[in-house]
Amino acid sequence: MLATDSLPAVPTLVGHAPRHRRRHSGWARVVEAGAVVLSPLVAYFVLRIRGMAPVELPDPSMHTVYIVDPREMFIRYSAALEPTARLREGAQVGFLVVARLFYVAFGAVPGFFATRYLFALIAIVPAYMLLRRLYGIPAGALVIVALLSSPVIITAWGTDYPNSAVVSYIAGAVACLAMPCRGRWRSACLVLAGVLLTMAIWSHGMGIVLAGTTVAVYAAVRVLRAREHMFRDGAVLAGVSVLATLALMVASALIFGQFDFIRPTFAAAAYLNRPAEIRLFHSVNWRWAPYVAYLLVPPSVIVTFAVTFARKLRAVPTPQLFVGLVCAAQFAVFAYLQFGYHVESLEMYYFSSTLWGVTCLALAVILAELCRSPSTRHLARWLPVLVLVALPLAYEADPHVPAFGWLPTGAALAAVPVVFSAGLRLAKRGGAERPASRGGLSFAVATTVVAVAGSLLVLTVAPSPVHPPVSGLAHAADPAAPYSTALGGSASLLIDWYQVSADLPSFVGNATYRGEQLLMWFPYDPSGVLTESVGIYHGRFDSLPSNPGVLTAPDAAMLAVRRPAEVLLLSTTGAQFESALQYLGPYRPVLARSAVLRQGVAMLHVWLIVLKSFARHAA
Repeated sequence: MLATDSLPAVPTLVGHAPRHRRRHSGWARVVEAGAVVLSPLVAYFVLRIRGMAPVELPDPSMHTVYIVDPREMFIRYSAALEPTARLREGAQVGFLVVARLFYVAFGAVPGFFATRYLFALIAIVPAYMLLRRLYGIPAGALVIVALLSSPVIITAWGTDYPNSAVVSYIAGAVACLAMPCRGRWRSACLVLAGVLLTMAIWSHGMGIVLAGTTVAVYAAVRVLRAREHMFRDGAVLAGVSVLATLALMVASALIFGQFDFIRPTFAAAAYLNRPAEIRLFHSVNWRWAPYVAYLLVPPSVIVTFAVTFARKLRAVPTPQLFVGLVCAAQFAVFAYLQFGYHVESLEMYYFSSTLWGVTCLALAVILAELCRSPSTRHLARWLPVLVLVALPLAYEADPHVPAFGWLPTGAALAAVPVVFSAGLRLAKRGGAERPASRGGLSFAVATTVVAVAGSLLVLTVAPSPVHPPVSGLAHAADPAAPYSTALGGSASLLIDWYQVSADLPSFVGNATYRGEQLLMWFPYDPSGVLTESVGIYHGRFDSLPSNPGVLTAPDAAMLAVRRPAEVLLLSTTGAQFESALQYLGPYRPVLARSAVLRQGVAMLHVWLIVLKSFARHAA
């Protein structure tokens, strides 16, 4: 953690230096803490945050099953899927352990929201404390709004894909490492940062990249700015990481029945590094990128950060310098992995979204720095926060941003924060000595907040334009990011289908012996309604390739290879189920049970068929 003795004094958003901060009564601190803790709930209703995100790939629900019924996946599929690393989701315990505990405590949907509430607190509480110490309470509120109103972060929190955890863990860890404090608070922040970085590492591969980049930048800043106790603090981080990993291994053994998740993690990485897998997921060129406007947000924030703190390097306060360097380094590493290596770090929005925790933290630091004012008027102190809240509300009033790419619209919008931040710096420098200009500066501050945050919001939610076919795309083309409906969008249908999907393992029941495989049989669904439900049992990896009704040669070939004890029929109508049962006749099928799973307007017809030709305990 970065000590205060290496920092120059930083004026606050309200015009007071941290060492002259007013003393607050005990009740005031309780109210402040309560406001921070309740802020995700308030933001959910005030900003009309979408509670869940659309599931357009089976990947999120491939993690849901480990939350709902983890041991069944290892019992049923270990032998069949280990050679292709298909059980790698079960090794992402930094996310799954937390989500599983909340599921056991509250159930499927309540547990989902309780987990997201925890992730929100992990992101905003350290960020609030950092900005509060650097600039004052209004700046702390500013970073809360910046994080809770980000469509990218809202979407990341909206599914069971582990980016929901990584984006919070990394943001919280960076804020802890940047925190200017001493003594026991210094040690506490260092320990918390080590725990969060470790949780991110064991949540997703992108967490490993982000955590490694963060630690590298932290070490570099410590060498340049604060070498005292550097090796001791490094040992603390390493020790905390080892202890946290051991604790996760014990938790994984108790919850999932898998003590060693480290070897499966590296085995999955080796498998995904094979040429065939790279061709499947990673585009061979960059020609797709100019049609994705939201990728301009991190570089715009980075350049704006540099303009905002343009001065001699040693004059930049260490916490701000650290946040800016981490933001720049993380994006640079992701860009290299995408365009210089063969990891889909930017073209898959599940991966790229993990950058946004630190990007929003850097944006809040920019706004707090730009909005510093000598004014002591209450409204002037809170004006940037009010403006930042008004922006998503204004967007929700008419959420119809036209489609555009990088040129020319995207580049122009990405340049807006840079231009306005430079303009405000010049205006403040010219009017610093003229008290009569303070009213004009307040207007300039509000205008800059609107320009900076508004342009970045438009960049984030803009859909990709229609464009000619692009050569060299990955075979597994990813869907467009659903960021435009994150603010003001409805999640009622998504919540209903999440509950229905989470009910599937209970309907199927427990395996009676190890290796009792289950394959699904469901119709091709262009609307994507079944995507989440079939993802519970790994989507197309564990399903017959044809539509139910007629057993084709590829279906028979898959049955011969996999020899499943059970077949699960799924459909929104139940049509063709009788015909499917008849075509399974050569395998001596028995209808074990049937049901219609309902939740709200979501309805799923399911039949569980036992194939006596393959089941060991057919009777």
